[in-house]
Amino acid sequence: MENNETVVQDNTSVAEDTGLPEDITLDDLLSIDDEQYPEFKSEDSHKGMKPLSHWMQHVPEDVRKHLANIRADYTRKTQEISNIRKSLEDKEAEMYRKNEHIMRGPLAEQLNKINVEEEYDLFDPNGMKAEIQRQAGLMLKQMLEPAQKELEVQQRKLQLDAFKKENPELTDPTYRGPVLELLAQRPELKLEDAFYIVKAKLGSQAVDAEKAKIAEAKAARRDTALKSSVGSRTSVAPAPKFKNAMEAYSWHKANGVK
Repeated sequence: MENNETVVQDNTSVAEDTGLPEDITLDDLLSIDDEQYPEFKSEDSHKGMKPLSHWMQHVPEDVRKHLANIRADYTRKTQEISNIRKSLEDKEAEMYRKNEHIMRGPLAEQLNKINVEEEYDLFDPNGMKAEIQRQAGLMLKQMLEPAQKELEVQQRKLQLDAFKKENPELTDPTYRGPVLELLAQRPELKLEDAFYIVKAKLGSQAVDAEKAKIAEAKAARRDTALKSSVGSRTSVAPAPKFKNAMEAYSWHKANGVK
């Protein structure tokens, strides 16, 4: 009983000495006084320690529970950020659809049909009316052109974002470097086209490397078989002429000839 009370008192004193809250969250961890704990001063990753799995077997249960709370809090915050990002992406996509309907809808099509070279008789009432409508259409078209260009930029951005999500290999240096190099050499290519070209090239190289590896292994096995075959052959001298049966028997026995 006394031992249990001692353990409780020790745990309590440790908590009081560290000044840590009962339930540590990620925010609590980030706000820990680095003057009191110098390990938190460095923004670089610490190296050379034993793996966490080693210490998990030795630290008190309360410490493991604190780590579990931190992990759960990190998971919640990550999910919140993911939900916020998804909401923003949905709003951006919805705004794009609305703008596209305005910029590429019936009004935009009608404005694109305006003949800027057409001339009307300004002394004729109908001609004057047609010229006024033409000028108004031209003004509206000029006003919408910047918005249409911005819409195209937004559309391209959404396309690239979707493509990057579908092809995370783009962030891999194995793909990223060759793709950027190819785009620099051939600026007329789109990112998607450059990626597929590089992916096909790397895939072909991988296939060629695998074929070469198989061929090399086959050649090695063939050489080994030939060496074994040659090594297993024993050259037997032609049988000499024997004077008697006993001499012939002794020669055949010595050379292993049956």
